[in-house]
Amino acid sequence: MVFHPVELLFAWETWKNRPREREESGAGVLERWIPTLGQLPLVPPNGAPPELAIVLTTSARPAAAARLLADLYVALERAQLTERSALLVLHDDCGRDYARARRAAEGLSPQLLWLDARMRFGKPDFWKMHQTALLVARAWQPRLCLYLQDDVEFEPDMLIRALGLWQATERDLLRRVLYLYSSSDDEQNGRWVSFARRDAGACRLTNWFDLQAFMVDRAFFELLDHRMVPIHPNRWKRIPSQSSGVGRQFTRRLFGRAHVYQAWPPLVVHGSAPSTMNPEARRARSLDNRPDYVPSNGRSAA
Repeated sequence: MVFHPVELLFAWETWKNRPREREESGAGVLERWIPTLGQLPLVPPNGAPPELAIVLTTSARPAAAARLLADLYVALERAQLTERSALLVLHDDCGRDYARARRAAEGLSPQLLWLDARMRFGKPDFWKMHQTALLVARAWQPRLCLYLQDDVEFEPDMLIRALGLWQATERDLLRRVLYLYSSSDDEQNGRWVSFARRDAGACRLTNWFDLQAFMVDRAFFELLDHRMVPIHPNRWKRIPSQSSGVGRQFTRRLFGRAHVYQAWPPLVVHGSAPSTMNPEARRARSLDNRPDYVPSNGRSAA
């Protein structure tokens, strides 16, 4: 198999975690957004770093986004983090009515930045949405950051439980990520990397994670230098059903440099909504963890 030079460069930059500075992964990516709520250029929220920043990526699911933001409001109240939080919403869908979701976002956090895409990113440019989040993190400098996709669900105590797991792993100075999704069919020997997962008491050490829901610290962003390695469209020429490549990139760039823990049982539910980005891959693997989810009331979500 013959690889294009940009694919080889991508592989080298990813494994070495040495992303080169490029216009497409710099501040120019912000020009693809309209600041519907909040403003650009980026400034620290209220002049000080937030205790918790939340990044929500959403596309073609206005009702789900509104529901998630309403649930997030309750979770922040339960964790007593409302006044110490900041919210970034990356909305990649120009044709749907997100008015109800925007109203839900406005009352959620003292610092809000809602960005509407000028044109749809789609799967090939999904990495640029995450590049945007990295740029915002560089400006805001949050102590912790929670990433959520719009098709997850959770209970009101999700943040409390997640912060408890974060604290339970604090003795590991290499811990950079807590992955809140898990399922019984997760690979025992790693996804995108070879690593036999280990039981870590309250959770498990996997050293890989995907994008449904995860928590990171400030050192995560510093380790990545607040830059994505651009993913070339060649990735989808041979296999159009391949995923966005973002979770794979994060995992490989952190591997050997940081530790990733996974909540088990899961803290979020995923699988009730069809994929808007990669339906072919979802048919091959459902990523439905509802049978594995055990809410705090003890009743199965399945």
